[in-house]
Amino acid sequence: MSEYWRYPARVLGCLRNGEITVILCAGIGLADGGRQTELPIYMIPFDLRIPNSEFDVLLDRVSGCFVRVLRKDEIYLDYD
Repeated sequence: MSEYWRYPARVLGCLRNGEITVILCAGIGLADGGRQTELPIYMIPFDLRIPNSEFDVLLDRVSGCFVRVLRKDEIYLDYD
């Protein structure tokens, strides 16, 4: 079993200095609205910071922290 969960995310906008607000699991849960959270701007590649950009985020199962942003077509191989 992987040590990470992979969640889809969509950029909402830059509402705070140094953070980008994203919607996790847009279209899944909370009346199809997902859950809003903030990611540090340095985690998100420059070309994916535009509102409505979609990517995936890896969440560490143990700590609950976001560890990496992946493009939709990017494959992440988890070697234990």
